[in-house]
Order: sequence, then C-alpha cells, then structure tokens
Amino acid sequence: MNLAHPAAFSAFRELLSHGAIMGNRTPLCDGLTLHADPALQLGGEWRSPSGRVLELALRPRAAGAWLGLHLALDLPDLAGLRFLGLAARAVAPDEVLIRACLRSGLPEGGFRDHFMPRHWLAHDEAATHHDLIHLPSQNALPVQAPWRELVLFLPCRPLDLHLHDLAILSA
Repeated sequence: MNLAHPAAFSAFRELLSHGAIMGNRTPLCDGLTLHADPALQLGGEWRSPSGRVLELALRPRAAGAWLGLHLALDLPDLAGLRFLGLAARAVAPDEVLIRACLRSGLPEGGFRDHFMPRHWLAHDEAATHHDLIHLPSQNALPVQAPWRELVLFLPCRPLDLHLHDLAILSA
C-alpha cells in the first residue's frame, strides 16, 4: 500500500532539484513541505541529489518553538490496520534528534498529534531508524480523519541533515 502522497518520495528522488529555504513554509514537492515557526526566521537550502530523498541545510536566525518536515499521507481510514510505522536512513554531521509524529486532521478543524514511541538520532554515520505505532492500543488516535501527514520534528537550531531513504509502513 502506498501511503505517501503519490508525487512525494518516489518522484522526488528523480527531480534532482534544489532551492532556498526562506520563511515559515517551503514546498519541496507535491506533498512534502518544510514548516517553521515564523519566529525562527528560517533560511538555508535544500537539495534532492541522485540516490537520496533530501538534503537540508537549515539556518534559523532567531529562536523559535517548532520546525517540521511534513509528508502528506493517503490514509484517511485506519480501520483494519494494526501497525503504522516508518523506516528511514539518515546522516547528519552534527547529531540531530528527530521526533516522528502522525498528525490527523479533525472533522471540526484542527488536528491531533500522535508521536511515535522512539526518538530518532541522526549522526555522523548513515544509520537506519524504524518505529511503529500499535494502532489498536491507541485510544486517542482517530480511526477516520479528513487528512493525515507524517511530521518529522527537527531541532530549532542550525543543522544539516541528509535523508537517504524513508518508507511509511502499515500492516
């Protein structure tokens, strides 16, 4: 089952694109957007080199409260699923602590976040991270939602992160 936005990662690898990061919202491709607290005054660059999903060089100019890479998911209904998770491979010259979150839109507006149980540490050697949510045990997670996305929350500091691979898993 392809849970990610159709154009997001598979096509993104072939784009060989790059661009500047400026402000609080930077669309990287259809279904993949970097969102930042406006207080961060975020700058930097992004690239999608051959064989990798994404390279980020983020340079905030002020303090802020949040920074996240948002991937739209085609997952309005969780009924019948037992597990939802991610598998990823990344490297960062300086350690980067990432929190993965399933964000579910609510019918009345707003959203609810459900964080994956494990923190993800990207460091100076490429490493694989995986994490799963056991859906039947999560009473606060809406089974139906008008929209969902995976949010990778990043630290609000200067950082470089190379995301080699990312897969959304379900069973």
